[in-house]
Amino acid sequence: MTESTHNLVTRYAGSALRWRYVLPMGILLALLVVGFFAYQAWPSQQQASVAGTPQRASAVTFEERYGIRVTLIAATAGGGIVDLRFKVLNADKARAVLQDDKSLPVLSVEGTSIEPMMPDDAIGNQDLEVGKVYYILYSNPRGMVKPGTAVSVAIGDLVLEPIIAQ
Repeated sequence: MTESTHNLVTRYAGSALRWRYVLPMGILLALLVVGFFAYQAWPSQQQASVAGTPQRASAVTFEERYGIRVTLIAATAGGGIVDLRFKVLNADKARAVLQDDKSLPVLSVEGTSIEPMMPDDAIGNQDLEVGKVYYILYSNPRGMVKPGTAVSVAIGDLVLEPIIAQ
């Protein structure tokens, strides 16, 4: 074999060898990029498609939707009761929420929900007035809520940003 033929064969073999690895690596890289972006988009689409999935909300969003502003969460009665205080900003919206015992605010601490211990119609039968502060009492099982505990308030599928208990 002449030197030029040897160079040509070596060059062709090196080129074929390169493509043998470069092409599959390029395809693998493209698949990884597509997979990454599909993975990033999947959780948000999944959450949006599931009805009743809780959504975090700012205090402003919560107030606009339900017509109430949470003013206080506190452990009272020697730590046996949690007191939720709220101010009525829109009586019609607040009444719509508070008259239905299934939509009363539910508190949660570290993923554990705490249901109201008041009678179902304790608030719903009241004539709610704008600017007035009302309360709902909750039991405090195992003293979960203490001063400094982050407590979330949920109504329906909307969860208010955590509030630090007093």
